[in-house]
Amino acid sequence: MIVLLLVAGIHLSFADSKDSLSVQFVSDDALIKGKLILPQKQDKKAPAIIFLIGSGGNSSYSKDYKRFLEFFLEEPFENDEVAFLYFDKRGVGESEGVWYKADFEQRARDAMHAAEYLRTVPQIDQEKIYVVGHSQGGWIVQVCLSEYPHLFAGGISMAGPTFDVKKQLVNDYQSAFICNKNLAPEKALKKAKRMVNRDLTIISLFPLQENWKQLKVIRKFDPKEYLLNVKKPLLLLFAENDRLVNPTWSLEHLGELYPKGLPENISFHIAADENHSFKTSPFCYKGAWSDLKFSEDTRDVMVDWIKNEIGNVLEAGIRSKTAN
Repeated sequence: MIVLLLVAGIHLSFADSKDSLSVQFVSDDALIKGKLILPQKQDKKAPAIIFLIGSGGNSSYSKDYKRFLEFFLEEPFENDEVAFLYFDKRGVGESEGVWYKADFEQRARDAMHAAEYLRTVPQIDQEKIYVVGHSQGGWIVQVCLSEYPHLFAGGISMAGPTFDVKKQLVNDYQSAFICNKNLAPEKALKKAKRMVNRDLTIISLFPLQENWKQLKVIRKFDPKEYLLNVKKPLLLLFAENDRLVNPTWSLEHLGELYPKGLPENISFHIAADENHSFKTSPFCYKGAWSDLKFSEDTRDVMVDWIKNEIGNVLEAGIRSKTAN
């Protein structure tokens, strides 16, 4: 069942070219709430991009990801007939549910229901619904394209690992030991593996905190089978100085999955001198996060990929505007 609520349109700051509307839809046992951004003037049905946020119980599209979404999605397409759907995951913001009880497959089902909702919106091109996710959301993109290819035309995984949750935890610990304890990579890796084994044992027995409860739910996740099943276009974006998702590990894992080379539908890009948020910074940056700037280079890679995927729609809109 899909429930829709459209509140009076609010003009955004892209030359009054788009409207922002509050929306809600039912996903299994939860009412999910978010925002739909629609072009005001359309010559054709618009392609749409669904965005999936990262991990944690406080991560919201309207707060933590506000500037991120403006920079990477909204501003580059401010004059194009492209729609965007953002929503808070279960238990975050006004969305119902408990965030730490949802596994990655449930998060993908929520995205699936978001796509089904978009198919009910008259202005949306049902054949051109794409999904973009950052960090944990990048993992979910991989699941979405594998399990729901009838709904998603393609997707972008931004700093989403191609390896399993346990290895990502090791990755996180190793980076911390390198940057905070000045350990050599080999020694940091060895210590990181011990710490992760300890943590997972404790969490399986005594998941006292919400983050621990979530980790107990997702700790065995491995994207391997999902990646092998992806037939839709997928862009994997990695960052050279990402302390949470080692790009070398990600490519090594892809090489193990596809020893004869990546299939034509999967491509990747490693952003030079950028961190997990695709901001330019050294690996062990210790300054204020707010002082860093998002990467225009990575944005260009994303925009080029998206426009190539939905280019016929965008070009038609551009020709129409030029004629007018």
